[in-house]
Amino acid sequence: MAIQTRGAQAVNFVSLPFIFFFFTVFVLFYSLPARYRMPLLLIASYFFYATWSIPFITVILLTTTTDYWMSQIIHKSANLSQRKLALTAGLTINLLLLAFFKYTNFLLDTSHGLAHWLGYSLPLPHVLQILLPLGISFYTFEAISYMVDVYRGKAPSPNWLAYNFYIMYFPHLISGPIVRFVELFPQYEQPLKRPSLERMAKGFELMILGFGFKILLADAVAPLADTVFQDPGHASVIASYIAALAFTVQIYFDFMGYTHIARGASLLFNIEMPVNFNHPYGASTISQFWERWHMSLSRWIRDYLYFPLGGSRGKLIATLCNLMITMLICGAWHGAGWTYILWGGYHGALLAGYHLYKHLKIKYLQGWESWLTHPLYTVMATTLTFCTVVVGWVLFRAPNLQNAGQVLNRLTNWQALGNELVTMLSTRHLSNLGTLLFLLTCCFIGPWAIQWLASLYRPLPYWAKVQVACGLALLCWILTASGNHPFIYFQF
Repeated sequence: MAIQTRGAQAVNFVSLPFIFFFFTVFVLFYSLPARYRMPLLLIASYFFYATWSIPFITVILLTTTTDYWMSQIIHKSANLSQRKLALTAGLTINLLLLAFFKYTNFLLDTSHGLAHWLGYSLPLPHVLQILLPLGISFYTFEAISYMVDVYRGKAPSPNWLAYNFYIMYFPHLISGPIVRFVELFPQYEQPLKRPSLERMAKGFELMILGFGFKILLADAVAPLADTVFQDPGHASVIASYIAALAFTVQIYFDFMGYTHIARGASLLFNIEMPVNFNHPYGASTISQFWERWHMSLSRWIRDYLYFPLGGSRGKLIATLCNLMITMLICGAWHGAGWTYILWGGYHGALLAGYHLYKHLKIKYLQGWESWLTHPLYTVMATTLTFCTVVVGWVLFRAPNLQNAGQVLNRLTNWQALGNELVTMLSTRHLSNLGTLLFLLTCCFIGPWAIQWLASLYRPLPYWAKVQVACGLALLCWILTASGNHPFIYFQF
């Protein structure tokens, strides 16, 4: 999983340059009159993106201008054909740009591989030096939702600057959450006021928690996964289990850390962003997992892919096909590689299987309601769902299908697993078991951590909260002195 790092320190939310940039913008925001605050944030957003790449600003200017004018045509025209043509043109331009930057090399590599298998040689380059614009997958989805919403009857942006701010607003520009124009625009339609003290406290709390999630958890367990996935052929079965669980922890707290920082920073600018996670590893079904994981993306693929395909309104086979198509597209959106497409197809098959199970349950399991609501059934269902999700993360993390196959082969080698466990117990080398237990605890401790925060931390006096927050921030700063991992979703 190659993560682009060009300019990473400038846009990395847990770097000192970003902290300096953010607090400079915050001080200016708090000091300026209300009418200048939205323009300040827009200028800051362009500066933020320019620290990574100035030329790629032209891509965003092209797409936002196209989106704005196409939406105006859609809104003002009474001719249905003209409205459809404007929508098609707007969507096509956005998708072609995304396809060029993100999928050209994947298509070239796939074409050469297929041609070689057939015994042909293609007069095409094997790879082009194409740099993926930061955040293009996220702001493309937001642009699509905007134009489709206008086509469906929602009011368009009153001017280009208002729409441009929706796309460029820097806390959510790179990795979301994926918000809709009708959710964000009302918050800056009028001049932005200073945040209340309560909102500021919540914003700083979210940012500190986000730093902690990223640095103390995600980055801390990342080496456990990296070592095995880079060379799975020499890893033991226990090490493979640790790697799979380590990445399960890493991707959750890495992305949740980013989202917490984005939401916290927004609150300090008096803008509220949606919650993106709700303890997904505690889900008892794969459908519930997707309702809790990356919630803004799940809502997007439901409303702009699954429902337009027909959703569950048709026959059972049509619904299963719609689920597969939707998740294959979701997998391809995450990355230009067969591992991502296979991951999407895998989750599509899981969702289709669960939908089929619900259909059969209604038909054949009437009278079993007491068992289906029993706590033991819930525990079994949650365990099964979690295991299937972990298997999916192996596909997502592996750099290629061969490495994914090797790791999965280790995970299903029950005899070797038993032998390694017996050896560990007999020699009393229990550090690996302790690591497994720690990783599992990280996956499921969320609800208890929230209760602890509510019962122990929040009642503390203000000075004590400030000391705890400063201590956590200092610890994060010390641990990042030697560098840290880029956010995983930066590559998308």
